[in-house]
Amino acid sequence: MQAKAVILVALATLGQARFGQEGAVQNIIQALGAFGPPGAAGTLAGQTPSVLLAGASACAKLELADEIVATLGDDPEVIAGAAALVAAEKNFNPFAQSIPTICSNPALPATAALRGIIPLVDPAVVGADVQNANSAASLQAPFADAGLSVADISRAQGFENFTEQA
Repeated sequence: MQAKAVILVALATLGQARFGQEGAVQNIIQALGAFGPPGAAGTLAGQTPSVLLAGASACAKLELADEIVATLGDDPEVIAGAAALVAAEKNFNPFAQSIPTICSNPALPATAALRGIIPLVDPAVVGADVQNANSAASLQAPFADAGLSVADISRAQGFENFTEQA
């Protein structure tokens, strides 16, 4: 019985370590209150957790990043906030799937300044070290996209352990 309790505590700790990361991006978007219509940054920030949850489409966060720029403008601070959302790790349920999903729609993101940025993935995923290093690099200097999807760019940069989602 004691062993079961230890395992449950370990699983809960592991789950806490990977889940709940949505707040970091939410805070970045919330801080953009000086841009766009009054209250718009808060409304957009409130949408960020739902696009990063396991059940959300991998393309939903790219659509929201485009909406952030369309609503708040193309100031470098706004672009940086939207880029943080594009690069954010999307949760996935390791009990239901073993690899993450990455958007395969080549039209997303539509905002030119956000193209070529690739997402972080859970460090436990095979190949995550490559993808996560590439994600950090893409925030500094986005990869050339040549009309490719985020999934295609990730693959071209050496990460293939994901499911495409349009």
